[in-house]
Amino acid sequence: MSYSGGARAEITDRDTFLAIYKFLRRALLGVSVEQPYRGPRRFEQAGMLYRNEVEGALDRFHGVETIARQDGTQLYELRYGGGLLR
Repeated sequence: MSYSGGARAEITDRDTFLAIYKFLRRALLGVSVEQPYRGPRRFEQAGMLYRNEVEGALDRFHGVETIARQDGTQLYELRYGGGLLR
């Protein structure tokens, strides 16, 4: 699996940065057995919304996960892809 992205570059406040990654860790705990690619499709808590849009199957997949505030302000975006090595 490969990853690219993270918290938006304009986020310089340490407390906001730490809150984003704390929320991300909670979201990732909700991953399903059927789709073990990062986190669940949607997770909402503490005024933040995590979304994970994935395409493909375990042998070849790619996706985008985002975190935004309830008001729609984007805080984080990560693109990922992976699959089986042959």
